[in-house]
Amino acid sequence: MAVTLGLLTGAAKAQEKWPSRPVTVIVPFAAGGNTDVMARIFAEQLTKRLGQQFIVENKAGAGGVNGLHAMTRAEPDGYTIAVATSGGIAINPILIKDKIPYNVEKDFTYLYGMAAQPNIWLVNPSVPANTMAELIAWLKANPETPYATSGPGTTQHICGAMLEDAAGLKMTAVSYRASNISIQDLIGGQIKLACDNFAVAYEQVKGGKLRAISITSPGPYPLAKEIEPTAATLPGFELMPAFGWVGPANMPPDIVKKLIEELVAVGKIPEVRTALEKFGVLQTELPGPAYAEALAKERAGYARVIERAGIKVQ
Repeated sequence: MAVTLGLLTGAAKAQEKWPSRPVTVIVPFAAGGNTDVMARIFAEQLTKRLGQQFIVENKAGAGGVNGLHAMTRAEPDGYTIAVATSGGIAINPILIKDKIPYNVEKDFTYLYGMAAQPNIWLVNPSVPANTMAELIAWLKANPETPYATSGPGTTQHICGAMLEDAAGLKMTAVSYRASNISIQDLIGGQIKLACDNFAVAYEQVKGGKLRAISITSPGPYPLAKEIEPTAATLPGFELMPAFGWVGPANMPPDIVKKLIEELVAVGKIPEVRTALEKFGVLQTELPGPAYAEALAKERAGYARVIERAGIKVQ
């Protein structure tokens, strides 16, 4: 009888349908930011669709590295997944490759590329430039012009390094603790130039406090079609930091398949699309392998910029 009961119990576990208990969604940043809010929008819909709670857990620190590291160390059973950004899985693996505690090619299951957003080249209205060609001319006439960043290796810094390389000019990167602080200095004229992310910058542009010179999407950005792409002046200039869903390596194929299907379905819900647009992000809707491929391409692009510019983090 004991043997029979054991076999039945084992069979029941083998047939257990995922998810049979709550799923933890690690967000590697503090609550309230864009990554956190987007994760919660998706988590709410996944909860409705799958009948189990998808609980967001914020594990901030080290630019997203701490939370992603915790996720890679979890059991690969589908009950711990995460939302990652380009910083954690495309930039930092290049920038601090000897210090990062995970391998982006071996320690992750890539589930779904959720969204991406460009940066905007911004100037204080006192700068005599309205186009990228005019900005380049002004920067060449004013070498070492300071530009605002959120620190070495951030997308704001990389954007500046890309412009220096593409246009053959030299600027001086100035680090701020956060974009909201640098934006205020930009408005006040304490610093005159930045390449900041769309969600932070666009409201200030619409309010007339800052001037948009160009946008780093590969073509016209659907949420701001009036801003000319940087690539129109400097072909190939593209910077589109991304947000996506990942899990630990070696997850069961059936759970991976189900997660991908559900994330794709959630991304197509009209209210989800509307909510994401409010954050200034463009849905990319890349299932599994397509997301991994896009990240590999993005990582290679960052590697070229970081190496050529000699960007280092102490």
